[in-house]
Amino acid sequence: MDGFHITVMDNFFDEEVLTKLQNHLPYINYAARLNIIDNINHIWFSAEGEEWVSKIMKDKSEKLLNKKFKVNFCSYTMLATVEPVVHCDHSKKCDYQIIVYVKGNTNLHKGTGFYLNDELNTHIGFAENRAVLWHANTYHSPLNWASDDKSKRYSVICQLKELDD
Repeated sequence: MDGFHITVMDNFFDEEVLTKLQNHLPYINYAARLNIIDNINHIWFSAEGEEWVSKIMKDKSEKLLNKKFKVNFCSYTMLATVEPVVHCDHSKKCDYQIIVYVKGNTNLHKGTGFYLNDELNTHIGFAENRAVLWHANTYHSPLNWASDDKSKRYSVICQLKELDD
């Protein structure tokens, strides 16, 4: 796939699920040990996502893209201000990725940046309950490094493998 295709959807989770996650994510134990995915060292702290959240992420992603997926992994993430780490996660286990911003300060620079030809091309700003879904061959990085706001952001991420029909 040349270039990139990014799907953005606000109000991804219903209000009850969002509230449950907003109340839960700041209080779980995050670790750096889950950060290395297919030999790429990611820059957040994470905890394994629960099966019911993984199911919601998969089901909604399937509807958004009209494709069938298997979840490679689902994680809760906590990210603070960092240096940019531009990478792509395309692998035998991952064709698509989705992030849902759950809790944090609304800010253009607290979201995700997408890159073409080694240059930042597209900003997707952070807004609570915003989902961003993209093909895993797309280079991207959290944008926290560009923000003067040093607060944490909490998200749910999934890597999805496309299934044959």
